[in-house]
Amino acid sequence: MKTLVQYLLFTLALTSVQISYTESRLNEKRRDKTERRYHAVQAKDNMCEIANRDSKVHCYCENTEIKTATRADCWVFNGGIDDTDPIWTSFNSQPFLEKLTFNIRSDGALKFVPLNVIHKLKRLQKLQIHYATLNKIEKKTFTNMSTVREITLMNNKIMELDFSAFANLPSLVNLTIKGNKVTEIQRDVFVDLPSLRYLDLSFNSINLAHDGCFEHLNLLTDLVLEANLISVLTRDTFRGLANLTRLDLRSNKLSMIGDLTFIELWNLNELLLDNNELKYLSERAFDGLTMLQKLSMTGNKLQTINEVLLEGVRGLELLDLRNNEIKQISYETIKPILENLKLKTSVLYLSGNKLRCDCRLSWIQVLRNETKSEPLRQALDEVTCIPNIPENVDNGMNTNDKLQTDLFDADSEGDSLQQDENDDETYDAKNEDDKLENQVVLVDMPSETLPCPGQLGHNGEDSLMLSSKDENYWQQSSSVKALSNCFLLILTILLH
Repeated sequence: MKTLVQYLLFTLALTSVQISYTESRLNEKRRDKTERRYHAVQAKDNMCEIANRDSKVHCYCENTEIKTATRADCWVFNGGIDDTDPIWTSFNSQPFLEKLTFNIRSDGALKFVPLNVIHKLKRLQKLQIHYATLNKIEKKTFTNMSTVREITLMNNKIMELDFSAFANLPSLVNLTIKGNKVTEIQRDVFVDLPSLRYLDLSFNSINLAHDGCFEHLNLLTDLVLEANLISVLTRDTFRGLANLTRLDLRSNKLSMIGDLTFIELWNLNELLLDNNELKYLSERAFDGLTMLQKLSMTGNKLQTINEVLLEGVRGLELLDLRNNEIKQISYETIKPILENLKLKTSVLYLSGNKLRCDCRLSWIQVLRNETKSEPLRQALDEVTCIPNIPENVDNGMNTNDKLQTDLFDADSEGDSLQQDENDDETYDAKNEDDKLENQVVLVDMPSETLPCPGQLGHNGEDSLMLSSKDENYWQQSSSVKALSNCFLLILTILLH
């Protein structure tokens, strides 16, 4: 009997222990489940329906059911997220995303490219990351993503692009690295990109583009380098870009374009050089651009246009030279593209310069009447010039004083010849303060009232052709001028 009682007591104690252990396990599981629910995200959770307000990432999808979303816009809040955060496992719930965007709302909230997420999306075509803090795109950061067609990295504080940072992306067509702090484009950054056609590096701080840095992009058609600090270009800068059709170099620091700079760009159709610091264009600067139709150089510091500059771009239909400091543009300069400018869609912009009203501009009036292009007519209607003011009115001298001054100049060791050569500079100095105020609309001036430099010959030549002759054609020789001055002085003395 005693033995039986002991056995029952032992059994009861053992059962109690088992019950306690079981309850402990159940409570532990309940606590784990509660903690995971409120403080972590399991792989089975849907990235499109994250309910936890403390989560550092929230995504909005066009379809929220598991495995149905193709587009997701994700907002990254709060700082300190890393690539081991459980939130990233929720992206496994939508493996068929085709477009994924990350918008970072606070500075430093995302300091890396979430590659663990991206590489698992086997149908991803478009990837966008905005306002992250990436600093440097490391070697092969973007690689082996066979379906991606478009990558956009805007305003991410990127300062450096490593070698082969973008490599082995066979389907990539568009690549935008805009609004960052990149200072240099090295060779072999863009390699193994057989489909790339659009590359945007605008609004960075690029001051150096190494020779051949784009040479692997054989199919590139559009290169945007707007708003950088580029000051020097060579003929090797664009080596290999035989299929490029549009080149945007607006708002850089270019002061000159040398010979054959764009010789590699056989198919270039549009070249934008606006708002640089251009003062000098080599006469062969645009040689090789036989397909060029649009050339824009507004907002520079050009004072002259070489007469043979446009020989290599005879296909031009739009030439924009507004807001420069051009003082004269001759018929011979425009002659290579003159027939193009008579077409319905052509246009030539010249307003906002410092053109002088003389017969060398009469071709503008002739073209204004002959062209079929309404945009061109409107553009030429806005061209203004500075009228020539007689010297004896400007300096207040009477006729005798002026004659004596001229005679003295003629006898002073050839100074007259030097003055002939510097007529333009003298004109500028006397009218510098009044240039803008004195400008008149060119097409409103009768062509016969346009004076020619020096003494205009009366041989019946057409005014359009007269305007194209070199300025020296019209200037008197020093000996003729001196003889004329002597004769006038003697005549004045005899009359008095």
